[in-house]
Amino acid sequence: MTVFTPTKASGSHFYRYQSILTAEHLDRLKPIILEHLLYLPSVAQLNDPTDCRPKVRPMFEKEMVTFLRNDYMRRNPALALDLLEKAEANIRMMICLHGLDWFMRELSSILNRQMETFRVFSLSKRFNNLSLWAKYAAGHTGYCLEFVNEGPLFQNTIEVIYGEYAPLDLNDSENISASFLVHKRPEWSNEEEVRLIRVPGSNPEVRIEPQWLTRIILGKTWRPAIRSKFGSGPSYANRNSWSFMRTLMN
Repeated sequence: MTVFTPTKASGSHFYRYQSILTAEHLDRLKPIILEHLLYLPSVAQLNDPTDCRPKVRPMFEKEMVTFLRNDYMRRNPALALDLLEKAEANIRMMICLHGLDWFMRELSSILNRQMETFRVFSLSKRFNNLSLWAKYAAGHTGYCLEFVNEGPLFQNTIEVIYGEYAPLDLNDSENISASFLVHKRPEWSNEEEVRLIRVPGSNPEVRIEPQWLTRIILGKTWRPAIRSKFGSGPSYANRNSWSFMRTLMN
């Protein structure tokens, strides 16, 4: 059986870029600071529509029949032989009617829907990544959260691999790998991403220790609404270990 072992992310700190173009965007910061809660987006909310959606190896007709027959047997384990033969005949008839391409699209669609309930929290390795400030922090008007790489949450952060992976062979269940969860297309490599992954059914909110959030780094044209929203009085500052930092990039 193929066992995929992801690479643990290295680095002392990880970074999350955010915009504050709207009140809703700004409100997302409040539970992080005041309640120490992180929201983990679902796969359906990711920017790349191919991210965490597995590629499936195309099948010949015989392979498709085998896969659908085995799936039917899995769902009907006590099926009599004559009924199984009848089911296989129906499968062959449906393939002739709809075509292999239709079945491949349907299988991919089913897999993608199942994956969309996974949760992925994307982070970067640098706070001075200009392209991320431009894209995710709305042209340097937003902020970047700095998290220290410690504790049971961030110690499970894994490296993203930029490149291709072997498509899934659905007829070889013993060797299906989950590597597609950490592979992204090469054009995203400038993001230097590491990620946390949670399985379906996981709570979308994760509680963190206050000291894990070490800084809020403001874009060079940040909006003063951050301070006006949360304040910076002594009583508030004493409850949190983070600090504001203004980026100095030109």
